[in-house]
Amino acid sequence: MEPGIDPHQFTLTQKQYLAGLDFFTWTRHFHVVKDLVAQVDGDVFEVGTGDGVVRRCVEPFVRSYTVMDLNPNLRPEVHGNLLEPQPALAGRFDAAVCTEVLEHLPFAQFRTGIANLAATLRPRGWLYLTVPHRKGHLLVITPRQRLLMWRFPFGTTSLSEAWNRFVRQRIWIDPNHCWEIGDGKVARLDVEAVLAAQGFVTVSLTPLPYCDYWVLRRGTA
Repeated sequence: MEPGIDPHQFTLTQKQYLAGLDFFTWTRHFHVVKDLVAQVDGDVFEVGTGDGVVRRCVEPFVRSYTVMDLNPNLRPEVHGNLLEPQPALAGRFDAAVCTEVLEHLPFAQFRTGIANLAATLRPRGWLYLTVPHRKGHLLVITPRQRLLMWRFPFGTTSLSEAWNRFVRQRIWIDPNHCWEIGDGKVARLDVEAVLAAQGFVTVSLTPLPYCDYWVLRRGTA
């Protein structure tokens, strides 16, 4: 575990996750649930279930739903680590869900995590992936209930951010994260290079408030 990362985050209960839900998490859940229900009716694998909202929404509409997590308090079917191969899960699933998980591990281990996710999927399997993106955001809800979003480089939306980025040469990220896209070290292209190397093709990429959301399909090779 990286220095400074609070191990308490890996002991939370689903009730604690639910109590901490915010608009940004709900937005992420909305997109993942909508796409999963529309695209998949087979076997789904989720890593890092957190509040369990995605599972409870999707499970009635798919053949099976299996969760793997490091945290036994979340009652996963598989108590395991994404960085370790899971031979019993190889090729068993039509889709995998991994949202706001991999940034809790050093980026040097991102490739291993994605490779192990890919190994759980059948040919042409789906991957629903989100990763935090450190940008400033402006959100507007129109009278017709459309959500409009504009992104700005970190350091341009407040004086404190500008001081940190341009004077102190630091970009703030969540203290429970080892990295985020746009943290000055990891770019979106770095993430996409790993995804492509593992045989994933991007079906869609949606910038959401404070994260990037990929819908990916595994190649047949």
